[in-house]
Amino acid sequence: MVLLTLSFITVIGVVLASVIALNFSEVRSGIGSVFGQSSPDESEMPEEDEELAELADAGSDGEFNVSDESMDDGLPSEQQFADDLHHMTHQKVRASPKWGSLAITDERIEQMYETAEASDYTYRKFYMRALEDWMEGDFSNAVQVHNIIWTEQNGNVGKATGLMTPEEEEEYIERHFE
Repeated sequence: MVLLTLSFITVIGVVLASVIALNFSEVRSGIGSVFGQSSPDESEMPEEDEELAELADAGSDGEFNVSDESMDDGLPSEQQFADDLHHMTHQKVRASPKWGSLAITDERIEQMYETAEASDYTYRKFYMRALEDWMEGDFSNAVQVHNIIWTEQNGNVGKATGLMTPEEEEEYIERHFE
């Protein structure tokens, strides 16, 4: 009876050790690839735009902090503007979970650019620089824009890990905007 009990405990121990090892090893990402699941990889991350990063760090204390105070000129608060820009990035980036979404349209990008240009937002130049690329159809900075704003919002889950494929973006658009 003792031998049977020890055998049972050994088998349970081996199974648990295997599960733990699998979760913390490269094997997990390999298995995910076999089943069509992709895991984030540094090679999937777009290169960081240093000028954009400098503009985000240009605040008075070196951190990206925005105000939620309403503007006297009828513009949205900087917090609302940043939230809208962040929600737009959700159409382009891999992140989970995502809370909020705004469709990226040429009209919305243009309107956001004009709002930033007319504002006295602390990070006005950051927004304009990001949106200028978007106006040219270049969304390679979307991960960086997302994560800068996400960090300002004290994000602890949902960090962007890369850009979505065109197929993933199409699925996202169908699920959220059509």
